[in-house]
Amino acid sequence: MWYIATRQCIAKSFTVWFRLSTGKKSFELKKLPELVKSKSKEMKKVEDFLNLAENLSINHKIEKTASGIIKQYGLLPNDALIVATCKHYGIKRIATLDRDFNRIDFLEVLEVG
Repeated sequence: MWYIATRQCIAKSFTVWFRLSTGKKSFELKKLPELVKSKSKEMKKVEDFLNLAENLSINHKIEKTASGIIKQYGLLPNDALIVATCKHYGIKRIATLDRDFNRIDFLEVLEVG
């Protein structure tokens, strides 16, 4: 079984997918709504793939852990929530394009791409 740690993780997955499939950065895509809309058929495939994963809930304990992770590792809040959720549920490996996760000593970052 594999997991999508948080809603933020799902949103991040879509953001990364849009960037890879269009060659544009997020701030560029904001100005190109027609390009984003043109990807709707392909996006359905990504949705279907992500629906195979189990979504994990965030609770107050995870939020408190995220605060400590921000202080310890210098991560931004969304990434800290993902890391805290992984820690809470005992997830030790993460597939991501985000190099910030390499700073986390208890997570193994899997190469993507």
